[in-house]
Amino acid sequence: MYYEVYIDLLFLINFMMDYLLLLAVRKIAVFDSPRVRILPGALVGAFLTCLTVAVPLPAVVKMVCFHLLINSAMILTGLRIRSLRQFVRVYLMLYAGGFLLGGIFGFFRQYIRTGSLFFLFAVISYELLGIIWKLMRHMQRMGTYTCRIQLRIGDKMTEITGLFDTGNNLEDPQTGNPVCVVEKEAVKDLLTEKGERPVRYICCRSIGDENGLLPLVKFDSLHISGEEDRTIEDVWIGISDTKISANGIYKMILNPDILVGGVK
Repeated sequence: MYYEVYIDLLFLINFMMDYLLLLAVRKIAVFDSPRVRILPGALVGAFLTCLTVAVPLPAVVKMVCFHLLINSAMILTGLRIRSLRQFVRVYLMLYAGGFLLGGIFGFFRQYIRTGSLFFLFAVISYELLGIIWKLMRHMQRMGTYTCRIQLRIGDKMTEITGLFDTGNNLEDPQTGNPVCVVEKEAVKDLLTEKGERPVRYICCRSIGDENGLLPLVKFDSLHISGEEDRTIEDVWIGISDTKISANGIYKMILNPDILVGGVK
């Protein structure tokens, strides 16, 4: 059987799909890699795919290239990998994301009549994958997940225990960023650093107070310590005058959405 392959079209299709797939894995795995770094990763994946198709190789060698070498090169080039464990995790996520993305796109393929629609439905498939992941993440309860938090203002820093709370959907209406809340008593030493800090107020709802005002203070950085360390610079955090935890186990409530892309 004879097939005619247009190498330029093959490269373009693979480049776009690889880019969307790496972008999805970056979002799901919560990587701090800059988005522009994904571009060379997708280019490497598309180039190696075309090279493997064009060069006459035994079928078993092509299979190893497609399923091991090319994917590994994409991950190492497009994402900031720090350990073998992280690499294995991302490798599995790449296949899982590819499976979901391919399934969603496969559903739309029946409606594709022209080549230009391919790219439109590819982007739509990526957006749907993001929605599905967000729904799955919200379904997974994180109410008992605590972590160590480092807050910094100027030269001062304090370390406290924070709690991820799926019930915390508080957002800053000015920026659309998720808002975390910390006890005032836990950060009182930081708030005196370098004089008065910028303060804004947002509306919030709590038990016994349906129309409360929560002050937001700008911190220089918020660092979350866990399996994947994450640092967010110039973040606005709500300051609570009351205790967050009755038993004092944690001093801060984290909005889980802060891990999805950080803040704008």
